[in-house]
Amino acid sequence: MKAKKTEGYLRVKRTSLNYVNTMKLGDTPGVYMKEKGENSPSLYGSYHALHILDMFGELDKYSEEDLDQWASFFLEKQCEQGYFSNNPSDFKKVRTLRELDPVLHNTRGMIWALRILKRKPKRPFKFMESALNAQVLYDWVKSYDWSNSWAAGNQVCAIATILFAMRDWFGVSEVDKIMKEGMYPALEELLDANTGYWGTQLGSDLLNAQFGTIHITPIYFAQGWPLRALERNVDSTLACQLPDGSFWPGGSDCPDFDGAYMMINLAQLTDYRKEDLKEAARKYLKHALTHEDFNGVGWLLHRKDSKPSDWKPRPHFLWVDGEDQARAELRDEDPARTHIMLGSWFYPLSIALVAYMLGDTGYEGPYNLNPESLHECNVCKF
Repeated sequence: MKAKKTEGYLRVKRTSLNYVNTMKLGDTPGVYMKEKGENSPSLYGSYHALHILDMFGELDKYSEEDLDQWASFFLEKQCEQGYFSNNPSDFKKVRTLRELDPVLHNTRGMIWALRILKRKPKRPFKFMESALNAQVLYDWVKSYDWSNSWAAGNQVCAIATILFAMRDWFGVSEVDKIMKEGMYPALEELLDANTGYWGTQLGSDLLNAQFGTIHITPIYFAQGWPLRALERNVDSTLACQLPDGSFWPGGSDCPDFDGAYMMINLAQLTDYRKEDLKEAARKYLKHALTHEDFNGVGWLLHRKDSKPSDWKPRPHFLWVDGEDQARAELRDEDPARTHIMLGSWFYPLSIALVAYMLGDTGYEGPYNLNPESLHECNVCKF
């Protein structure tokens, strides 16, 4: 049974949808900006808007023809080899596995969007055929530099997303077996039992490893793999939370969601430090609400009681053709950038998780979370 709509839920929904509406371009379904000032269609703006509308049950208002049009915005980005790219010069480009790094994040996002729309791509995923081998998959996962757990985990999340789509869309029935025999042992070897996080034994600091770990644990939940070192994971997650309840100086949509996601799911998996997790979740909710726009139009990049000197720029990891390491681009320190579409997905999503965990926050409601989009895949079922 779906939860009742609390006043808090209705407020979160209203604030989130207000921003989505301001980012809409024209009358064609699915065409959005990512942030103000772009004035051109954004692939990320469109796919984040889709997740936000889906979370609040708004897609029911669209006709099948509207949804087809929305899906076509993503489908036109599929290249001949099957991957998705925003670069038209990629259309005929053939990539080997590690040459896929620059397009994995795009491909992951388009798959999640198409799953929500209940549409399928027209071209098979030829680019992944060589990965349908346990040893090849094992070697691919291990080939990343896990001292940057954040960047590596993001890529592995995309790889899993693509393999799940091959299983579900194209009938590749051996995917689960290949992942269990290839990806799972690789990830188990990369897990640091002393922290419960991926990559800390290889040089990743705790925060970076948290942001890598949140991209790996949804794969475990989706596949029903047992998650080890739960108590150390709890210790690490609580250690990452800052005194103001955030998981990044000045707050930041992606790190904040990542920390909340770990807390809420750990509380479902173990009773270890359960009261500490609940207290941390209440602190997080109070923090998340400081990102609500003053005028109720979306969610701010930084706490509204903060100033630029409080912020630490968050890296966006970019993969460039011909390079086997991710580049860190810093771009969230500009005071003129106040909102992006991602925040109006991640803050409501994390609030939904906290409300589910605690049950008495006043923000409970019928949030719709789609586990086929791995950021919305939790150990508990919504």
